[in-house]
Amino acid sequence: MSYRIDPNARFRFDPMRNVSFALPPQQQKFFESQIDKAVRERADAGGPKQLDPKTEKTVVVEKGDSLWKIAAESNVKFADLLAANKGHFDANGEAIHPNDVIIVPESAPELVARSPAGADGAPSGEKAFLDDLYGQGNKLAYQDDISLQELDAGRAAIKADIGAYLDALPPSQRQAAALRIAGYDWSDGGPAKASAEAAIRERGLESDPEEAFAKGLYERGNKGADSDDPTYDFAAEQKQLTVDTKAYLAGLPEAERPAALQRLFDRDWTDGGPALRAIEAAGKELGIALRPSGHAGPQVEAAARKIIDEANTAGSPGDAFKKLADAYAKATPEVRQAIANSQDVLPLIQAAADQATQPLKNYDPKTATSDQGDAATVMYNLRGLVDKADPDLAVRLMQAALPTIEAANATRQREIGTDLIGMEGLSNLMAIIDKIGDAPGASAVVERFAEIGSYNINSIPQAIASGSRLDYPLALGYPVDETITPNVQQFAAGTVNKDVDAYLEHTKELQYLIASKGPLMTPEQLTQAIADYKTGKGTQWQQKEQDLAAQVREDGKKLLVQIDQLGHLPPELASYQKHANDTVAKLLADDKTAMALNMTLTQEPALLGLPKFDKLAGTLRLTDRGRKIVEEAATQLIRRTVIPSFADFDPGNPATFKKVDDALVSFKDGSMARMLGIKQGDLDKAIKLVEDSLPKAGDAPAEVERKMRQLNAGLDDITDRDGIKAFRNDTTPGKILRIIGAAATLAGLANSGVNFANNPTWKGGLKMVIDAAGVSQRVIEISHGFGLLSGGNKSVEVFGSSSKPAVKVLGAVGAVFDVWNAVDYFKAGDPTMGSLSLVAGGGTVMAALGTGTAFGPIGLAVVIGAVIAQFVVAGNRDNHEFETADATAFLEHAGLSEEAATALRNQSREGYSPVPLLIQYGELKGFKMNDTASRQAFIDWINAMPEAARDTLVSNLHHTLAGLKGDASKLPQTSSSDSAYTDPSRFNAKEDFTAPDDYGSGEVTVHIDNTASKVRKGEAGPVSVAQIDVALAALGIAIPVA
Repeated sequence: MSYRIDPNARFRFDPMRNVSFALPPQQQKFFESQIDKAVRERADAGGPKQLDPKTEKTVVVEKGDSLWKIAAESNVKFADLLAANKGHFDANGEAIHPNDVIIVPESAPELVARSPAGADGAPSGEKAFLDDLYGQGNKLAYQDDISLQELDAGRAAIKADIGAYLDALPPSQRQAAALRIAGYDWSDGGPAKASAEAAIRERGLESDPEEAFAKGLYERGNKGADSDDPTYDFAAEQKQLTVDTKAYLAGLPEAERPAALQRLFDRDWTDGGPALRAIEAAGKELGIALRPSGHAGPQVEAAARKIIDEANTAGSPGDAFKKLADAYAKATPEVRQAIANSQDVLPLIQAAADQATQPLKNYDPKTATSDQGDAATVMYNLRGLVDKADPDLAVRLMQAALPTIEAANATRQREIGTDLIGMEGLSNLMAIIDKIGDAPGASAVVERFAEIGSYNINSIPQAIASGSRLDYPLALGYPVDETITPNVQQFAAGTVNKDVDAYLEHTKELQYLIASKGPLMTPEQLTQAIADYKTGKGTQWQQKEQDLAAQVREDGKKLLVQIDQLGHLPPELASYQKHANDTVAKLLADDKTAMALNMTLTQEPALLGLPKFDKLAGTLRLTDRGRKIVEEAATQLIRRTVIPSFADFDPGNPATFKKVDDALVSFKDGSMARMLGIKQGDLDKAIKLVEDSLPKAGDAPAEVERKMRQLNAGLDDITDRDGIKAFRNDTTPGKILRIIGAAATLAGLANSGVNFANNPTWKGGLKMVIDAAGVSQRVIEISHGFGLLSGGNKSVEVFGSSSKPAVKVLGAVGAVFDVWNAVDYFKAGDPTMGSLSLVAGGGTVMAALGTGTAFGPIGLAVVIGAVIAQFVVAGNRDNHEFETADATAFLEHAGLSEEAATALRNQSREGYSPVPLLIQYGELKGFKMNDTASRQAFIDWINAMPEAARDTLVSNLHHTLAGLKGDASKLPQTSSSDSAYTDPSRFNAKEDFTAPDDYGSGEVTVHIDNTASKVRKGEAGPVSVAQIDVALAALGIAIPVA
């Protein structure tokens, strides 16, 4: 029988003993010459000139061998063997002799699969086949200067051979072969192991014996569970499954068997019941005790048991519960669910509940230490346990504690008939109810406490006024107008507004500076100004800002819960619903309360999509301001969840369509219809129109415009059963769907390589898409004010130059949402919230453009902070609080000199800043603040003013602002009073007059300043551009020319 030697003729391999040994020197020399001869003869015949050690072996012929026999033993095709030895023997393969060296190519996987089965049932050629692949992997790992392409090719070849071998086996044998391959010793085999595992994985086979056994067991159990065959022998199959399970365990070391059986038991055996029963039967027969399981999987169940077991090592039941709660909070959702479902956790929770309720165990009111003291101690104990526990665990604890409390209450009612739980106990109960919230089972816990019926006028109203949930007082059924709404209003007017005031007070200077000085800066300059301001204030100031904002949002969440509960009273309290709705309307009418809700929902818009807030959107929509808060939250939710998913959309790549489609489906299937106040069916139609509007590869501008116009018209045509057109472009749903369509289209175009700034074909394409989609002209105008859509502005430049332009496009287009919000607020006569959204719009544009640039920080500062500048101004019109060095430094970021910045930081007596008025003047003179060169020319003009003249000009502008009541936008080009300035005779009118004195005996001189004198003294108040021009000339300041 032929035998194998290495290509260098140094070693002979013994496949039976799986060893190799050195050849004698004489044989080494002889076989070396034989190998050279075989390779040379092959090369002379036109074959390869070198031996390939990764795919070819060298075999020595012995007496009785033939090429046919060697091919069969090596599991190679006869033709392949002939080709590998071309020129070495004749076409019939007869010219071979003992001690000849034959070149044998790599085994053919399909022949290996068909080789006779060995004693272990595996094909006899499998071991040699895997040895060859091991050798290939080893050479790949240690070959010098191998390229990445060669390495990848080698991996792919090994993977293909393994795959071909498995595919050639009968299906019933493939899993066993996969386990043998996975169990092969691939140590030092380079990439061979990973390639083999990949081939196994791709065929849905298992490489782990336990996984393979469990999978087979489940399939057999599932077949038995689902079988409708009347001849199917369930008992016999059940018995066989048990036998096979025991046989599997018998193949493991005895010490490992209990853990292995537990892992099998912990798997999900849904629809595989017979398999589960087989595992249980095997455990009984083998004397292996199985722990209870929720069948969430071996890893999950093991992690859950570890947490429970470690908690049980704590010193007391209460400590055990706290340790459990701490670990539960850190666990994955799957492990938390496994703990909740575990029977092992029940004794732990019950023991903690028993310890906490011990004072009420066997309660006797006649021998109690105090009237309601025992119950107070119990509620105190329970609160101490639930305070840091997850709501689900807290509910379980309260369920375990309630029977003792209920029994004590029954005794008390029977004996003396008064409330079991008093003021202190009820305060803790309200806190516990806040903790369990809307967790499963929480409402039943509340109902059971309501059946006990304790109430205290000093505790429950106070808890509500501190932001507690309303579940318990509502369950008691007491008059809403007496016990609930006044205290909700107190919470809003007291705690919420107080915390808003604290936030405003802390940030008022920064917000004032952003609102009054920021418009003079570029986004980059304003970003840096804010960053430097905060740096100057120090880390403590910054942390306090974050903490105060977080407190406002926390208040907002509590108030949202109360509003939600007021909006949907229980049926037995339906007579109070109108009163409750009126209370909600009053809450929303308060500026600071509305601000808290707005800060909460714009930062956490997903709250409105939570099941616990299922009806909150409808409650808030009862008022115009509430409707806008909901819709603004909806736009934030869309901006954060829907629009970003368009970032990779490329019409030329079909794979990216799925991500867009998934985003639209999530938008359609979520809570959006409720938030927007529209019917689900109508929203489905609208989303279909958006899907149809998406650009395809190669779409020209005309086709894109046609699709956008078709989207616009289609949305206009959607009419609900009541005849309402909910998607017209003047409705919020209509606006949102149009901007989603436009955003997806623009992202697709940007990712297709369209450069909106420089490509003549697409010049103005950004505006074209939004125009065609039906975005209202009013919004387009406001967007121009932010520099959002105008040609040549920073945003358009970024669209064309960004490494991922769609991100920039989507961010800037998404900012239009804030513009819409502002317009709607102003139309509704709500300037407070209008200012909030309008400033947010500007900040959002800068934030959107700020991905990876200096723009970034401005978004957070403006959206969360500067939006409240109007509150600051209202509270600081009678002082000069912000005339500080910080204000000077802030303004210097605009490029102003220190002297100019110092002059412009000054406020009027009413608190107005001259900067917005100067900007209004400059824009009416033709300067464009969103154009870098134009804005800089305006700054240069301010810096060039003589210092004294500039100071006097600012004083004059303070008087102007007083007349305009701070609204710089009201400054006109001309005024009916212009002649007092433009007519020289009036401007420089005579100032000294003579008049008879009071006694009629002589004359006195009377001096009345003319307009020119007032200007020079800083006491005039020019009310038009024309008048300011004259004042500038009088002060010796050049009139600017854009």
